Amino acid sequence: MKITAVIPASGAGVRVGGDVPKQFLQLGGEPILKRVLAVFDSCEIVAEIAVAVPDGYAAEVSAYNLPKVRHIVTGKKTRAESVFAALQCLSDSEIVLIHDGIRPFVTHEIIEKVSAAVKKYGAAIAASPVTDTIKEADANGLIAATPDRAALWRAQTPQGFTYREILRAYELADADGTLSAATDDSSLAERAGISVKIVPCDPANIKITTPFDLKIAEMLVL
Repeated sequence: MKITAVIPASGAGVRVGGDVPKQFLQLGGEPILKRVLAVFDSCEIVAEIAVAVPDGYAAEVSAYNLPKVRHIVTGKKTRAESVFAALQCLSDSEIVLIHDGIRPFVTHEIIEKVSAAVKKYGAAIAASPVTDTIKEADANGLIAATPDRAALWRAQTPQGFTYREILRAYELADADGTLSAATDDSSLAERAGISVKIVPCDPANIKITTPFDLKIAEMLVL
């Protein structure tokens, strides 16, 4: 089955600060996004990569000279809209793995585990168990509930789906006006009636969103 990686990497990175989008910041001597793309490029089961980047960054990504990066699209206003634009560039893919362009510690093992689960269940996401006690608060900031953390998982990426089904889920969200607000691919799949399997993965597969996250990432590459 042909597996395509879709990498949304068009965010402005305002929470990290500076003039450079966070996905292009240096981590261990290389741009974060290049590290992400290189993992998928070197993974034997991945056939091709589609990446969504900010306007003006396509040439930089092309210069990485990664042979499986075959679709570079200009990202849209939101993550979900960027993923949708990338999905629409594909035609003959059978499985799609959607992975954040700011999660540089994804491994071949994670990619392979999620892909295997998609083949078996139709849809799957990488996730790690929640270890903190989670509190649900009301509008006044008062605790309303304490969910059982044994049933809670921290969603990661890649999130994998059959191409036709995730495209259908995105098309449905686009049609009903909810696409732009989506922050998670599996939530759109769930809304479309698709059951999604959790694949337990290493919590080190972090997303670099804040300056603190970047410091943690710098320690992990040492």
